[in-house]
Amino acid sequence: MAAAALGSSAASASPAVAELCQNPPETFLEASKLLLTYADNILRNPNDEKYRSIRIGNATFSTRLLPVRGAVECLFEMGFEEGETHLIFPKKASVEQLQKIRDLIATERSSRLDEAYKSHMGLSQQPAASIQLPAAQSSDPNGLTQNVGDSAGQPSNPPFAPMVTADSIILKVLQANLQHVLVYENLALQQKALACIPVQQLKKRAQEKLSRAKKLDKGSGFTSPFIAKKASSILIIG
Repeated sequence: MAAAALGSSAASASPAVAELCQNPPETFLEASKLLLTYADNILRNPNDEKYRSIRIGNATFSTRLLPVRGAVECLFEMGFEEGETHLIFPKKASVEQLQKIRDLIATERSSRLDEAYKSHMGLSQQPAASIQLPAAQSSDPNGLTQNVGDSAGQPSNPPFAPMVTADSIILKVLQANLQHVLVYENLALQQKALACIPVQQLKKRAQEKLSRAKKLDKGSGFTSPFIAKKASSILIIG
C-alpha cells in the first residue's frame, strides 16, 4: 500500500508523524486536518501571536487531538513548547521545522484521501447485486411476445449501481464530520447565541426606519417595491 510506504518513510523523517499514521483512517484524517490548520495559520500569519498558542483546555484540542496517538507529539516536533495552560510556538522556534512536519502530514493525508477515492470509484463500478432483471417484452403484429434487446439482438444487461460499503473510508469521514455539523443544530446553543443578539432593539430600529421611509414614499406619489419588501420582511420577523 502507498500509505504504508509513506508511513515508513515518515518514520525516518519524523517519529511523531509515523506514530500518527498508526491511527485508524478516519481518526488520522480528522487529526491531520486540525494539525495542518494549526501549522498553516502560523505560516500564513507568522507575526500574529494568537496563532502561536493553543489553549490546552480548548474543547477542540482536548477531544480531537489530545487522545489521538502521535498528534501532540507532532506539535512538539513542529516546535511547540508546553506551558501552564497553553502550547506555545515561541519566536525562537524554527519555521523551517514547522514546514517540514506540516509537509509530511499533508503528503500522507493526500495519499490516503487519494487511495480512498480510488477505492470508492472501484467499488462503484461493481454491480450492486447479481439479480437478473426480467427482459422487457413487446408484442409483434402476430400477437407473439419478443424479448427487447440491444441493436445486435442480444438481451439487455441489468444496469450497474454504485455501492458504498459499511467500512468505506469516505463514509466514515462523512459520519465523523456529521457529528461536528450537528453541534450547530443544538437548540441550547442557538438560544445562547440569540441571547447575544439585541433582537428587540433591531426590530425597533427597523420599525423607525420603515416609518421614515413610508413618509418619504408618500411624498413621492408612488410605492417603492423596495419599501414594500422591507415591510413584509419586518412583519415576518415580528
